[in-house]
Amino acid sequence: MMGTMTLKRFNGTEKFTLLESRAYVVHRDDGTIMMWFETETDPQAIMSVEDTADFAMNPNAEVTVYLDKLVLKEFGNRLFELSQGYNEENKALDARLYYFEHQEVDENLMKLEYRGNGVFYLQWTGVTTDISYYDDSKPKTVLEIVGEFFLEEYTSWE
Repeated sequence: MMGTMTLKRFNGTEKFTLLESRAYVVHRDDGTIMMWFETETDPQAIMSVEDTADFAMNPNAEVTVYLDKLVLKEFGNRLFELSQGYNEENKALDARLYYFEHQEVDENLMKLEYRGNGVFYLQWTGVTTDISYYDDSKPKTVLEIVGEFFLEEYTSWE
């Protein structure tokens, strides 16, 4: 099971299969650890809605968490909250969705479970501007991503 990306929009639900789901980890200059999860989806939607069905888009998303330390065998289950997708300090998006444009995802809740052999199970929910109406004229879209993400070079973090 790779996973799914679901967009709960004002006019219905769009759902995509996750194709590429990867995690990456780097040491930052300040000594903290930055870990991010990124995924691409299959352009053949599982469910689509009228205003986007003809575009054959394959949305992608990315979310970042910051850790004081990372020892995979001690990771277990963890919960992360990120209220703002845009990180003022880094001038970058810590939580973003790309559909037609890059957009920040706010009110993020991430449940992470390390399953061994480099595999993380991620459950991520957040809200973003509707993907077809960037003027905030429509209710927010709820983003839900559930699936397994493979950590590159994971053996160096065990």
